[in-house]
Amino acid sequence: MKKSHALMTIMGMAMALSDQNGIYNDTETVRKPLTKEQIEERKRLKQKAIENKRRENYGLTEYFYGENVIYARNKKNADRKARNKGYL
Repeated sequence: MKKSHALMTIMGMAMALSDQNGIYNDTETVRKPLTKEQIEERKRLKQKAIENKRRENYGLTEYFYGENVIYARNKKNADRKARNKGYL
């Protein structure tokens, strides 16, 4: 190992172990445990983001039929899907 590598390693370890400006002792930075509702909300939002990304990757577009939503590549396919589901 070169001297410069050893020196940089030691400096990095020293910086990691030091408490600069008291950031580790500050009570505001301590995370509070999440409630069940917050956990469920995060899961729901994450799942929604995954579904939106998947639709975007497939090139799907939202089409609205009253209160119902159909995801399709074009209007013709959306109309066909809506007809099959009884929205039209």
